[in-house]
Amino acid sequence: MNERLKSAPEGSYTKRLFDDDDLLRDKLVEEAQELSEATEPSDVAGELADVLYFAMARAVKAGVSIDDAVAELDRRTRKVTRRKGDSKAFRIAAGNEILNKKD
Repeated sequence: MNERLKSAPEGSYTKRLFDDDDLLRDKLVEEAQELSEATEPSDVAGELADVLYFAMARAVKAGVSIDDAVAELDRRTRKVTRRKGDSKAFRIAAGNEILNKKD
């Protein structure tokens, strides 16, 4: 994916994602919603693959590696205090707005 950031050909889908912040955000939200609704193992696997692809594109664009994410997960497992982990209503509302917008 790092190589694609540098050399994705004009017109390729990956190039569009790297160049269009709104498209990348919208696709990440859309695919996460589809993953949350998937019930069959094959559908969960497919939607998870989509989420990982778009998440990797977002991370690479921001200069973040998989190793950075793993290090963050490791850091979190060592935290003494934890937040409750409830969903954030304003994030859910923003996601719904993205999903419901008309082209």
